[in-house]
Amino acid sequence: MKTKHLYLVLFLLSLPIQYIFPQIFWEERQSGVTVSLNAVSNLNAQIAYVCGDSGTVLRTTNYGYNWSAVSGNGIPASVTLGSIFVFDANRIITAGVSDGNAVVYLSTNSGSNWSVVLAQANTVVNGIWLYGLSEGIIVANPVGGRWSVWKTSNAGANWDSAGMYLPQAGIESGFKNSFYLVGSKMWFGTNNSRIYYSMNAGTNWSVLQITPMVVSQSLWWDTAPSVLGYAAGTSLLKTTSSGSNFSVDTNTLGSGNFNTITGNMQFYQYFWYIRNSSNIYLKPNTYLPNWNVQYTAPSGIYNHMAISRSLYYFGSGWVFAVRNNGGISRGNAFVEGVKLISNQIPDLYKLHQNYPNPFNSTTKFKFDTRKLPNSLIGEVRGGNIKLVIYNSLGQEVETLIDKVLQPAVYEASWDGSRYSSGVYFYRFLVTNPNGYEVVYDAVKRMAMVK
Repeated sequence: MKTKHLYLVLFLLSLPIQYIFPQIFWEERQSGVTVSLNAVSNLNAQIAYVCGDSGTVLRTTNYGYNWSAVSGNGIPASVTLGSIFVFDANRIITAGVSDGNAVVYLSTNSGSNWSVVLAQANTVVNGIWLYGLSEGIIVANPVGGRWSVWKTSNAGANWDSAGMYLPQAGIESGFKNSFYLVGSKMWFGTNNSRIYYSMNAGTNWSVLQITPMVVSQSLWWDTAPSVLGYAAGTSLLKTTSSGSNFSVDTNTLGSGNFNTITGNMQFYQYFWYIRNSSNIYLKPNTYLPNWNVQYTAPSGIYNHMAISRSLYYFGSGWVFAVRNNGGISRGNAFVEGVKLISNQIPDLYKLHQNYPNPFNSTTKFKFDTRKLPNSLIGEVRGGNIKLVIYNSLGQEVETLIDKVLQPAVYEASWDGSRYSSGVYFYRFLVTNPNGYEVVYDAVKRMAMVK
């Protein structure tokens, strides 16, 4: 294992800097729904599930390119789903609220059918996590003076609270998706200036104090030995001592509570958070001080985001984020059809002449994209880039790019072998993703000679 890691490090050191620390490219995917999407579980980027209001469950099996509804079939439309966990290609667990009562559904056939495996009156499930071969934990708000904690040893088919006693302190409660697990270690947040954690799969619990912060709405911890961690709520706290001490991150942007904090330390050490807005914020390394606005959705408020649980994966579908209007954003470390030439942020937008020109079937386009003109101090926001090919009559032939790109210098290519010789035009259009106002528009002429 050490030898494999050494080879990985040597390989990364041999790459150009733009491949070691790549941009993250975000794009919108069509969900087919307009209800609030409340949680996403990302198994391996290829397979991910989303849950939301009106009993909604969505599935992708092709890295987020397409989403299909697997709602109903045992989940009533009256249920508001707030948590979901995909264990493998077939087994998914989702939890919601119906008439003030928590209900948990299991599918063993990729969402084709659902059955109730747990119900508890007067509570809300805050988190689900399956791990190992068949173990799992569910944490819900307290009932009768004790936290509602259940375990399974058969991959969610049955749940039991025996041996999982955890008394409630005062009138504290928790938050949906505030539960995080690494191996048999687990943590969940509260509204009582404390994080509960267990090092032995819930048999014994201890407390991490996060005073003066009260709310710990989202948690993230590194893999073993889990020294590095984040707690997000009204503020963003960081620990480098397994929770013995926390410090406030004073470089965060935006306002409102943090809905989600997530990250990855196994490859690029990227971290993201969302907080009651249409923005996704990024820090490219936990040891760097500044956060940036990396992406702004065209509409809606982000509720939750999740990174692939598959270690070292960083391509299409690496990160998914869901919003309160049915919106799904997909984040990738690489963008299809576009080559990053330079990470240096240009001062101006610029569309270069294609090369070669004239060309025989294949040509390339280089363009510079700067920060959006209305970016605030500390923000590094890119616009939505469209690169479109037109024929001599002004008819659209192909759209090569239509997605948000972070400020940088790029190159795209076009294979026109399917089209006849003649004069063509290519248009470089930049719009603000939040509002779609045009911030740059340029057209150039080219000739294809076969």
